[in-house]
Amino acid sequence: MPECANCHAAPAAIEDIGAEPPRPWCPGCATALVRAGDPVLDYCRLGVDGDAYARVLAAGSTEALLFG
Repeated sequence: MPECANCHAAPAAIEDIGAEPPRPWCPGCATALVRAGDPVLDYCRLGVDGDAYARVLAAGSTEALLFG
């Protein structure tokens, strides 16, 4: 599994496919983006932590959710 493109310390839970090139994010960094109001909306899940991100996104964002 790829490591997070931001912290480089944790395995990625999602891959931002809206970015060029696509960027992998760990649960902590991806959750921080949701809380900052800049959630990753166009993504694919990587393993079980991707499901956890979907729950964080649904609970913490008012954005229209797109799942890949």
